[in-house]
Amino acid sequence: MKKNIGMLVCLLSIIALAACASSQNSSPSSKNNSTSSSKVSEQSKSKNKTDATKGSTVDSSKKSESSDKEQSSVASSQSSSDPQTSPTQGGESGEVKPSERVEENPPMDPSVAAGLLIEKGMQGSQVQAVGGQRVRLNVPLIIQRYWNYCAPATVSMMLASRGINVDQAQLANEMGTDESFGTHNSNAIRVLNRYMFGYDAPYGNQAGYRLATVTNPSSDSEDMRLFKQRLIQNINDGYPMYYTFDNSKMYPGRSGEHNVIGVGYVLTADGADVAYVYYLDPSYMVQDPVYGGLKIVSPEELLNAMVTCMEPNYGW
Repeated sequence: MKKNIGMLVCLLSIIALAACASSQNSSPSSKNNSTSSSKVSEQSKSKNKTDATKGSTVDSSKKSESSDKEQSSVASSQSSSDPQTSPTQGGESGEVKPSERVEENPPMDPSVAAGLLIEKGMQGSQVQAVGGQRVRLNVPLIIQRYWNYCAPATVSMMLASRGINVDQAQLANEMGTDESFGTHNSNAIRVLNRYMFGYDAPYGNQAGYRLATVTNPSSDSEDMRLFKQRLIQNINDGYPMYYTFDNSKMYPGRSGEHNVIGVGYVLTADGADVAYVYYLDPSYMVQDPVYGGLKIVSPEELLNAMVTCMEPNYGW
């Protein structure tokens, strides 16, 4: 009996030892598997983190590119919608200052106004029209800069009609234009001749402008006959006239002597006489919205406005 018990105890001990050995043999494998699993998990997490970082970098790059494109698009849109700078913007506004605004001409007889509707021809060109032949030089209008610059502006236009460009300020300086009177006609014609012909005054039959004074403005006077003759000759030769008249006679309400440039004439229907006279007025106060400074009057009206002036009346 004791022998059997001893054998049983021995058997149990062997089983216990075997179980212990089995437990010890399996533990490192489990740890290795656990470590391996942990490493795999950490590698997986690291890889995922890296991938996530890469994805974030890519996304950030894409967002940056998208943002740049959006900003570029907005800038392009703003650039295309911005108005382009033109010469009339900024300092050079092109706007007429209040002091430079012009008034319309005094009311004009419809038949006289109709005479202004003519073609623009070259120098000395002749245009046939109902009521008589019309001859007018194509002279560029120059507005006088100051109230006393009518003579410099007129001479500047006369020179420009012959292809000679001289600024009216320079002419005013050479003519001795002043604030108290303006310009004496003798000085204006002297400077005109110097630029156009190379000398101050013509001698004998030399080409050049001369001054004339009207004493009798009646239609049958010698003054009238000479004026018409000189007018036709000058215009046909391509040389404008220089007129001085009393402002109050031409423009009611105005005063003082004024200089303008004679640019043409209209003959009567039979071509035997001068019916009307064209002139360009440089004054900013009498510019017409349609015709500018172009005016038309009868020879009698013009000479009647000349005769009361102190200065010689016209240059031819």
